[in-house]
Amino acid sequence: MTKADKALLVAALTAEETRWAAELADKLPGDVDLTFEEAKILTRIPIDRWPKRLLAKVRDAIDFADFINDDHEGEENP
Repeated sequence: MTKADKALLVAALTAEETRWAAELADKLPGDVDLTFEEAKILTRIPIDRWPKRLLAKVRDAIDFADFINDDHEGEENP
């Protein structure tokens, strides 16, 4: 994680980030919990920079395709 990434983790979670993290936490097995820091990483840091331990923790609860940026997204087709 870069220094800039760590700076993004300082601010408190927004209402939208909290809602999204709560929805994700509900999908996790009962013995798996997310910390506030992990929730911030999931909502603010690009997936390719998530720590491997966190990827392993949430891999069964999220659809990774939702996190992959498509460079052509938003472009108009001719």
